[in-house]
This record gives sequence, C-alpha cells and structure tokens, in this order.
Amino acid sequence: MKNLIYQVWAGKLSEEAKVSSKLMKAYAERIGADYILDLNPNIASKICDVPMYFEWLNPIIDDRFLKYDKILSVDLDVFPVENLKENIFEEDIGDIGACTEPFQGKQRATVTVGGHINRQNDEKWAAVVKKNWGISLPRDEDDNLKVYNAGMVVFTKEGIEKAKEWMPFQEYIDFMRNKGFGRFYTVDQNYFHLMVFANANIDFREMNNGWNSQIHYIRGPLAITNNINDERNENTKFVHVQMTGHTWNEQSLYEIVNLPQSKWSFKYEV
Repeated sequence: MKNLIYQVWAGKLSEEAKVSSKLMKAYAERIGADYILDLNPNIASKICDVPMYFEWLNPIIDDRFLKYDKILSVDLDVFPVENLKENIFEEDIGDIGACTEPFQGKQRATVTVGGHINRQNDEKWAAVVKKNWGISLPRDEDDNLKVYNAGMVVFTKEGIEKAKEWMPFQEYIDFMRNKGFGRFYTVDQNYFHLMVFANANIDFREMNNGWNSQIHYIRGPLAITNNINDERNENTKFVHVQMTGHTWNEQSLYEIVNLPQSKWSFKYEV
C-alpha cells in the first residue's frame, strides 16, 4: 500500500501552517506514508474563479496522485496529537471518508456566522439540492443538516476515480451563485458535501470525530456559559484549531492540541 498525506497552501506559510506541516510530515513518517506540502500549486484554481478554495481537491484532477492507494487531504490548521501512532489509512472509509461538525447545527440555529452562514441558508441550500438532484441530505438527531468538514478527507484510489466524474467546480459555483447563495455555499465544502451524496456509486463513510476534533470560539447566545467549543476527548487524534484572530506559535499550539484548557499558559480573548 502506498499512501499520501497531502497539504496545500497559497502565499507565504503562516507560523501555524509551518507547525502543522512539521507535525503532519513527522506523523506520515511514523505510519510509513509519503508527505507532500504543495506550495502555490495553482491547479484547481486554473479551472475555477475562487483561488485556493478547491486546491485541496487537486488529487481528483491531477493524475500524479493516481499512484497512491489512499490519500489524506488535510488543512494546515489541523494537528496530530503528540506521538500519534494510530494509522488513519487503516480506517474503513469505503471510497471516501470525512468527519461531521457536530456543533454547527446548534450554532447556526442561534447565530449567523461569517455574514451569511445560518440554519435558514442551510435549509435553502438543502431545498435547492433536493429540487435539482432529488436527494435529501443527512440530518442529525436534532433535525439539523449534518455538516461535513472538508479540512480532513481521506480518499481511496477508487474514490478518486469516481470523483473525477463529479460536476466541474465552476459549474457548481455558477449554479449556486445564480440561486443567490453567499460564498460559503458556493465553494468547496458544500460542493464536497453534495457530490458524495449526489453520486450513488460513491461509498462515503462518516469517520470517528476523533480524526477531526474541532476547537473554536462560540458566537451568539450559546457563548453565555462557555465561549469555546472544545471537542477533544479520549478518542482525539487530530485537532482542528479554528480559534481565529490570533497568531499561534508552536508552544501555544502544542498546548491547545495536547493539554486541557486549565493548563494553557497563554491568554486569549474571543
């Protein structure tokens, strides 16, 4: 088996991205996988007009990746826990595997994030998907639409071959723009969410959230009693650090990823 951990970045690497790359490369070495940090590849960006949003999907459009049996495409704000040895490529992912964002449904029901991301627009997007693709997208136990995070996705070679038949990026972008959606609903994460369910021949699996334990600030009414959503637990293997508005260094990132909040030595403000 030949496997790859793939990360991609445009412009000058941030300090946070440098740390993620360093740790992911070391993790790849521990589990016997190849590692690629693709700097300014401009591959997906050549075929759509939203630079960088779709670059993590380069493995489905660039045939240099076909020599791999499995590929993990992972953002540069995701960090393995200290000395992680569990091999993500041993997970049963069918063709493609990814994790949910379990808190998003609750948050979007109470507040608008990023100017236009909320339950109302989620439902509008799902209705357009239902009307045009004839599919009802998965929901959680509270009847919120499930959200699948595109920051950590595993593909098999078979999954990549099937994904090559997906709707072209720009066609999806233009379609959703013409329906009046804001940027978030027109780009990569919702595109990926739709494509894995719109194609019946794709065997898509929800992975254990320990592979993408998110930690981020809470906005709106839900922040009254706690201002951080911290999904880390005994199953956590990767931590997705989305505490925006800071320049984290290697020490602070080590603490965020590996230590309980009570042991963080730095100060932060939401």
